[in-house]
Amino acid sequence: MDKDIIANRLKDKFGISRLNDMQQAVIEKWNQGKKNIVLYSPTGSGKTLAFAMPILRNIDESCATTQIVIIEPTRELVLQVTDVLKKLAPSIKTTSCYGGHNSRDERQSLSQLPTIVVATPGRLLDHIEHGTVNIHTAAILVLDEFDKSLELGFIDDMRHIIKRLPTTVRTIMTSATIIKNVPEFIDLTRFETINFMRQVALSPKERITTWQVLCDDNNRLQCLKKLLQSLPDEKTIVFANQRDTAQFVYQQLVKDGITAGLYIGTLEQSEREKVLTMFRNGSLLVLVSTDLGGRGIDISDIKHIIHYEQPLTSEIFTHRNGRTARVDATGEVYVITGQEAIPSFIKIDKQYQHDSLNSPNLKKPLRATIHISAGKKEKISRGDIVGYLLHNCPMLTGSDIAGIDIFDHYTLVGLPKTKAEDVIKTISPYKLKKLKVKSMIVGFRPKFMK
Repeated sequence: MDKDIIANRLKDKFGISRLNDMQQAVIEKWNQGKKNIVLYSPTGSGKTLAFAMPILRNIDESCATTQIVIIEPTRELVLQVTDVLKKLAPSIKTTSCYGGHNSRDERQSLSQLPTIVVATPGRLLDHIEHGTVNIHTAAILVLDEFDKSLELGFIDDMRHIIKRLPTTVRTIMTSATIIKNVPEFIDLTRFETINFMRQVALSPKERITTWQVLCDDNNRLQCLKKLLQSLPDEKTIVFANQRDTAQFVYQQLVKDGITAGLYIGTLEQSEREKVLTMFRNGSLLVLVSTDLGGRGIDISDIKHIIHYEQPLTSEIFTHRNGRTARVDATGEVYVITGQEAIPSFIKIDKQYQHDSLNSPNLKKPLRATIHISAGKKEKISRGDIVGYLLHNCPMLTGSDIAGIDIFDHYTLVGLPKTKAEDVIKTISPYKLKKLKVKSMIVGFRPKFMK
């Protein structure tokens, strides 16, 4: 692909006119013809664009084969990276494959020979073994967030996948931590290392203020509620160590009237998609999560991180905090502590005073999410949705649309809460690309609470 076209889309879609030093370093090494590159750079530093820009330039659009394979450790990262690639190169067929997704839809999409395949290791290996994807033609392999893939136990799957790739493949491997024990199928002596851990890691730390919130061990939940109520109406993630704890905290917040969402591994895929969309577009301001969200959430404007329970390791603490202070933004981190000792890896900057925790704010968002019953499989694009809404709804302007997330058979759109009901009523008689669709305002309520 032409690099000027990609650069223009980078500016139009992401508002970025100049890549950061780390991203430019990757492109420089790539252009020098380095066959294998390992990039060490912290969470939130822009690693996706660092590998997306050079690999897209390497695509031969006249060649109808799978040219690039990107392996991600989680389905959320698969979706996020796929979204970035489709914004930068909408004409390039990119197919995502991950667990919890309809495998029949994936097989149909793979049958049309995607240029790029973005997948989790297990699902990609399953397609390889069933002959529904051919990676023998791939010229580029990206092992994104490789440390997380090792942590999640994908070593055997990745070993089998890499054995099936041509020996001439060029590889980019990214990691948010220095990998000490590398599996035997990765020979780091053949990799050109780009290490931005020290240079970039200092910057987010300088933009984060870490507060200690003292509380009675028997009153931790009440302390969290008061803390949430005292904070400005900005996006906030509350981290717990266990699924049961996260679920309990979420239920108690909702019971007390605080508008919140939940992000844990036991949710159905559609529930996880919905809650992240609502959190991203501002229909939810509070998200309760396990450490699944410490890697799987990539949202640029998260302001507050609350450690309801202290993280078990330094790496977990770093990844949780990496959800805030993205790019050049600032962030606030709150560590709720009782009688337990604070680990040495947690450096407190200030004490948060209890007497300020008395606001009645229940985090009621000013936005709502509407569900439209058509998506990718009905050939719906973002442009179709924008045209459908603005053409038929005179009360809407382009700036009212906070986000459009298109899934296989439905679309979620963020709108001002004051206009959402009127929009639903107004568009109900009209068709979307000759399709009769249903629209409704949706909330987040997981099935275990129904």
